Amino acid sequence: MNGKWATMAVVLLYVFVSLVVSGCGGRAKPMHDYAYESGNDSSLLDSILQLEDTFALDLETAAEPTAVTEDELFNDFIFKFDQSARLQRARVRFPLPVLHLNGDESSIEQADWRHHAIFLGQDFCTVLWNSRQQMSLAQDSSVTSARVEQIYLHSRTISAYSFERDTMNGLWMLAEMYDIPFEHTDLEGFFDFYRQFATDSTFQRQHVRTPLRYTTADEDSEYEPITGTIDADQWFEFAPEIPQDVITNVNFGQTYPNPNRMVVQMRGLANGLQSIMIFHRDISGRWQLTDYEN
Repeated sequence: MNGKWATMAVVLLYVFVSLVVSGCGGRAKPMHDYAYESGNDSSLLDSILQLEDTFALDLETAAEPTAVTEDELFNDFIFKFDQSARLQRARVRFPLPVLHLNGDESSIEQADWRHHAIFLGQDFCTVLWNSRQQMSLAQDSSVTSARVEQIYLHSRTISAYSFERDTMNGLWMLAEMYDIPFEHTDLEGFFDFYRQFATDSTFQRQHVRTPLRYTTADEDSEYEPITGTIDADQWFEFAPEIPQDVITNVNFGQTYPNPNRMVVQMRGLANGLQSIMIFHRDISGRWQLTDYEN
């Protein structure tokens, strides 16, 4: 019995047992739950996870190409990479270099790769810009390197996925993963401010400028933008949902030469909606929200 039929036989057996348990009024547990209950046998757990991963790959259409038509733009490629286990395996340069927080280096072989949900199940992603002009980079087909950063506000660390576009075939490839502390970035001060802004409503209210410039779409005029101002006391009536623990940053090559301005763009992954918050730091070093757009 070859490997594929063996995999299918195990899966069918698992489905049969699940149906029996469910029919008796019980609730079938995931396969890896039983592995944890059986003494945390690491070899058993590894084999079950490998089976799940292999079966997930087999369920994806065999005709799925490893090249996607949206490869020209990283902005389009990264979301397909995030969702597809098959595409991930095809777009990682193995062995993949990994730099750990303590400075140690290692690598991941193809056989050890597990699907990475880069956006952590979020409904939206965050992009940090230094100006509105930089936002055109998201649609720039000449970009050849980019990275996605998972920014952990409370632990003050960043996990980064670094991508490069292959010069021969034009395909985006994951070239490196690394973890760094906030103090190794140019945005340490802003990250610390943003964490408190997102988690402390009193602090947030104190750092909203009055008047706050506010832009929204006019639904009666074919969604033409309407610009006005609101009082800081009205902010919580208009404020978007702000991530409080982990935020992402898709970096298309933007840098942050102006240390006193940050543009935080939050983009819906499924609906295309977006909110933009613009922060400025005054001469005393105090950050304030000065502009909001939804």
